[in-house]
Amino acid sequence: MPAGPHRADPHAPGRPRARSVVRRGLAAAACTVAAFGASAAVAAPAHAYDITKFEAGTLTDPDVDTSYFQQAGGRPPFGVTDFTFATDAAGEPVGNTSTIRVDIPAGLTPDPLAVPTCTDAQLAAKACPVESQIGVQRLTIRGTIVPLGRQTVDVRIPLYNMVRLSGQVARFAFNPAQAPGSDLLMGDKDPIQIIGGVRSDDNGLFFTISDLPADPALVRSKLVFWGVPGDPSHDPERTQARTDIPAIPASTPILGPVAHQSTGGGASVAAKDVAFLSMPTSCAGVQTSRLATTSAAGDQRSTSYTTPVGVEGCGGVPFAPSTTLGPAQISRDSPTGLDVGLRVPQTRAAGSRATAHVRNVSLTLPEGSTISPSAANGLQTCSDAQFRRGSAGPVACPAASRVGSVTVGTPVLDAPLTGGLYLGDPLPGDRYRLFVSAEGPGFTVRLVGSVRPDPVTGRLTTVVENSPQLPFSTLDLHFDEGPRAVIATPQTCGTVQSAASLAPWSGTAPATPTSTQDVVGCSGFPFEPGFAVAASPQAGAFAPFSTTFTRPDGDRFLQKIAVGLPPGLVARIKGVARCSDAQVAAEACPESSRIGTASTLAGPGAAPYALNGPVYLTNAYGGGQFGFVTIIRAVAGPYDLGNVVVRQAVSIDPEDAHVTVTSDPLPQIKEGVQLRLRSLTFAVDRPGFARNPTSCGTRQVAADLGAPDGTIAKRSAPVTFTGCERERFAPTLKLAFTGRKEMRKGGHPGVEATASQADGQAGIRSTSVALPKSVALAAANAKGLCETQAALEDKCPAASIVGTASATTPILEKPLKGPVYFVKGQRTTATGKVVSTLPTLYLKLQGEATIHLRAVTAVNRDRLVTTFPAIPDAPLSQFKLSIAGGKNGIIEAVDAICGAKNVGSARFVGQNGKKAPTQAPRIGTACAKSPGLRVRSTRRAGRTVVVSGTIAKASKARVRVALRCGSTTRRASVVARKGRWSTKVALKGRCATAKTGRLGVSVRAQGKLGAQTVKTRTVKLG
Repeated sequence: MPAGPHRADPHAPGRPRARSVVRRGLAAAACTVAAFGASAAVAAPAHAYDITKFEAGTLTDPDVDTSYFQQAGGRPPFGVTDFTFATDAAGEPVGNTSTIRVDIPAGLTPDPLAVPTCTDAQLAAKACPVESQIGVQRLTIRGTIVPLGRQTVDVRIPLYNMVRLSGQVARFAFNPAQAPGSDLLMGDKDPIQIIGGVRSDDNGLFFTISDLPADPALVRSKLVFWGVPGDPSHDPERTQARTDIPAIPASTPILGPVAHQSTGGGASVAAKDVAFLSMPTSCAGVQTSRLATTSAAGDQRSTSYTTPVGVEGCGGVPFAPSTTLGPAQISRDSPTGLDVGLRVPQTRAAGSRATAHVRNVSLTLPEGSTISPSAANGLQTCSDAQFRRGSAGPVACPAASRVGSVTVGTPVLDAPLTGGLYLGDPLPGDRYRLFVSAEGPGFTVRLVGSVRPDPVTGRLTTVVENSPQLPFSTLDLHFDEGPRAVIATPQTCGTVQSAASLAPWSGTAPATPTSTQDVVGCSGFPFEPGFAVAASPQAGAFAPFSTTFTRPDGDRFLQKIAVGLPPGLVARIKGVARCSDAQVAAEACPESSRIGTASTLAGPGAAPYALNGPVYLTNAYGGGQFGFVTIIRAVAGPYDLGNVVVRQAVSIDPEDAHVTVTSDPLPQIKEGVQLRLRSLTFAVDRPGFARNPTSCGTRQVAADLGAPDGTIAKRSAPVTFTGCERERFAPTLKLAFTGRKEMRKGGHPGVEATASQADGQAGIRSTSVALPKSVALAAANAKGLCETQAALEDKCPAASIVGTASATTPILEKPLKGPVYFVKGQRTTATGKVVSTLPTLYLKLQGEATIHLRAVTAVNRDRLVTTFPAIPDAPLSQFKLSIAGGKNGIIEAVDAICGAKNVGSARFVGQNGKKAPTQAPRIGTACAKSPGLRVRSTRRAGRTVVVSGTIAKASKARVRVALRCGSTTRRASVVARKGRWSTKVALKGRCATAKTGRLGVSVRAQGKLGAQTVKTRTVKLG
């Protein structure tokens, strides 16, 4: 405003018309509301706009500045604000005050609703109801009085409680025209308004006067509020108005009566014990009031005062709040709306103390009431900047961050405060924050609460600290209902109880009220999880495979999962990276180890929250040969709860190679959020990883599903595989006898059998291999036998080992290898009798997995037959069985093996039902290389027979010839030269007269060449 500082001539051109001396006085009165305490400011220099004195306090005597009223929560007799502005030598104020603001200490509270109100029309007509007077405005002004000129005038006028206009917390006023003789005072005589407001930082009260007139000029204001306006002690001043001009003694003829006038007074009211002022309920120390003014020229001044004494007696401040919890009945295991109420009894009785203001609130919901993960769908949070705490500006939180509403009823406002509940941005150490914003006419309360879920149970406790020191009778929080409600109800039925701890500003012990709700809708406590499987039907195909587990609302939670896959459903581990234990611990598995995806739905109701994450292959875990680890990033709307890491043990059954996946217990709580899993899908979708069985038909996938209380539900889901007729099945077999020295009759040769298959064929279900008649089983020669039961329990002694075996498969990195045990044969007859049979074989193959193979032996048409009746359905590149020979060999040559025709027989049946053509593999031997002995001719020459032939050129062995004629045998020998040999056999004895003879030729083993016998046909001698 362009007005200058002090003007000597109040009627000079350009000086604004005075609106009212009383208004300026009223401004001072408004400031008086400020609080308690008294302070004198430093005197202002000449011609400087300033505040020279500021006093404020709650007093027992308005004219004794040090008569402080200190009782916490008490009803002070008086609330006084007194301040003075600097004047020049002529007594004129230096500068004209335009606006005034007084801030009173937090907790000091006037109650505009305790006293009847006056309308603007009544105030202008000097006809306010006597019951609406709440104090006295004392003013010292400098104005022009006709015909006395410029004078200093003291004025006392009633202060009234006014009807509040829209947006106003409180409104007080006085009418300068009510002062006696005011018609002689030039200037503005319009009523002066004192408007109350609430600070946005600590919610303490302040009062303002705006657009004060320039003339009459305000020098001093002392506003006296009555703590109990109806108290009879105020009757002498009730309705009284008084004007005094100190420069004119009352005894002055003619002017004396004009200069000192008084009207009214002596009135009384019916409501004598209703309190208007209440003291703070905190005894934390001294209190501070502040005064800030602005001159018409724009000069700003401010001062403050801190009381020399504080509020006392907090121990006797009443505090008996209660809580409510609604709705009265809630359905179990579902998202729910929630009504939380806080009730604080209030009283206006002058003879009582005000209820302590609530400082800290800690409300714990019933056990089982938790954060609902379903609320995360579309959820956002509100930033502190958007919430604008400490500001009077409107909340700018996103609509998707609003989770409910709030209503605050206070005895000092006409209508309750209303607003919203918002979720605040998470902070380190304070993840779940609740913003509360309640607004009313000229009044905004913004609180920040912390929601603290129990890390083990998820039970919720909401804490709000340092609430404003303002009285309220009701506080109602309503959390929205619907599928996205933020609260989930308990799983079990019955009456549940909340607990509260409400600490007052008085510092006394917290109140601990409780409230109850009934959880309904139970019909037992079932555990009926669902289980489903999705797979490609093509037998032998590499294709995705998935399992899905579901839990209905109201069921026990799902915690344990173990899935048994059908035999033949295997995985190609070879070539897939493994996530190491260190990488699992760091939650940083390489993408090269990823084999699938886990997807979950969490939360109650119709809209659970979806999350998913990768599944990785690990090394052996939890007793299994391999492992999986699922890492799901739990980002629930704006909340990043970190990774949910669950490991699974992958076990391979040694008998039929079926795979069992057993999960670690599923987490029920993550960062205080009870997950309430509704669905979990585990999909193995890495290309070329999961392979279907090569057999056809319907198989069952079995699942054992467990609840936290130990309840187990067994489930199974069918899966059908077809297309076996399109699978090739063409295994091959090679056989060999080993042990060169054991090739003789009576020797114990070793046996090697090697079966091979090309990749992509159906697996082998069974095979039978028959050895030639040249060998037989020599069970008695074994060093030891394994008992039948010990073999079943994998406890065979080392003495029963008769060989080794190995299996190479395209799905594992390394071959499986292990011993072959010789086991006593037994079978049980139809009558239950146990009878002995030929010994059997038990193979224990070990490596990345352990597989047990069992074979039975039999004799069929004098041939030893070994049968593997149940081979697991797994891809096989090569299988090699080696039975040791020698001293304890279990195979005996019943005839010399070398030189004999050794042919075996093999039959294979595929997992797809196909039978491979019977094979007759020629059996390799350990015999030395044949010397290639041949007889080319025999002829008689006189009394001899000449025998000629060939042999390997490298042979230097002696060729031996024998001619048998009845009881006479004639012999000859020769060393071959360059592969040819010839010798003569003398015909003597019976050979000399015999017509025919039997010729035999042989060589002994020599070097790398073995022995050989050639029997020729009968030769003619005569």
